[in-house]
Amino acid sequence: HQELKEEQESQEIDTIQNQLNETQDKNVFSCRICDETFTENILLMKHLKIHTDEGLFSCKICGKTKPFLCNLCGKSFSQKGHLTIHTRTHTGERPFSCKICEKGFIEKGLLTDHMSVHTGERPFLCKICGKGFCAKAFLNLHMRVHTGDRPFSCVICGKTYTQKNHLSVHLRTHTSERPFLCKVCGKRFREKCHLTVHMRIHTGEKPFSCNVCDKQL
Repeated sequence: HQELKEEQESQEIDTIQNQLNETQDKNVFSCRICDETFTENILLMKHLKIHTDEGLFSCKICGKTKPFLCNLCGKSFSQKGHLTIHTRTHTGERPFSCKICEKGFIEKGLLTDHMSVHTGERPFLCKICGKGFCAKAFLNLHMRVHTGDRPFSCVICGKTYTQKNHLSVHLRTHTSERPFLCKVCGKRFREKCHLTVHMRIHTGEKPFSCNVCDKQL
């Protein structure tokens, strides 16, 4: 009976797939049951399982179901609100803005954490060394200093890092990618901070002063 059920589900998915509108944009794949659209056919196939007895997407670790699927990258979420927040990483939408510096965020919690930058508040304390942080995420990153955890490794040379963005910067040493462009002279840099320092050559900005002689540097 189980094999028959699985075969019926498979046929149901095949039938739905064959009913796709042949006149639609070749880059858009639409579900004929709920009208959800996807950028790739494989994402549509994954989505169609929601409408069969095969069930919802579930986490292999905790078993929690994740029925809300991003139609751009295929990532799934347990709550619709989480999908809404995630979608903003694709659209660039930042609905929560800091009233002090106007920096935008994809969710309110990130804005709340950001406000500590202006207030100087450091409510998240490291129990080992006592150092304070404005957000729990920063405390979690800091804890790797004590634990020695370096979960991000380079597939080319094996070098490891505590943060994913550090690995991303490192990979540019292998690819020779220099994504940060000086619009004045055309010079390129691997890191944004290097471009920021370089721009002072053009602007003449000297933000640092000597405490002894007051010379601007």
